[in-house]
Amino acid sequence: MPIATAIIADYAPWGNAELAFEVPADRLGSVDPTTGNFTQDLVTVEYLAAIKLQVPSWKADSGVDTTVYSCSGRLLHPTKLDPRITNGSQAFATINGYRGRFELVFDLAMDAYHRATLRQSIGGIFRVVGGPA
Repeated sequence: MPIATAIIADYAPWGNAELAFEVPADRLGSVDPTTGNFTQDLVTVEYLAAIKLQVPSWKADSGVDTTVYSCSGRLLHPTKLDPRITNGSQAFATINGYRGRFELVFDLAMDAYHRATLRQSIGGIFRVVGGPA
């Protein structure tokens, strides 16, 4: 379920990033009727965040887009990451009106006191995939 427009409006203009992580569902999963293989059921967990993008790091590689934005900010709604979201988790993202992929990178130098702040800090890298939303 997408983040409600009313929630986005409550945090305007700071809520510039929508992140959608797919995480394993609480139940065990199901069996694919066609193949008989076990499949893990996934649920989508969505967040509204205030994220600042840094100047992209770019390296010229023929035929390859290596543009990656470093980014950091804070979660707005909900204010804490689901425990199933771990370092390196990827999310479908829209940041500053551009669709792409966000990869979470935990600040491993942060102490427990700062991790327990009201609004959890969030950082990682963002790659634009597909252009404007």
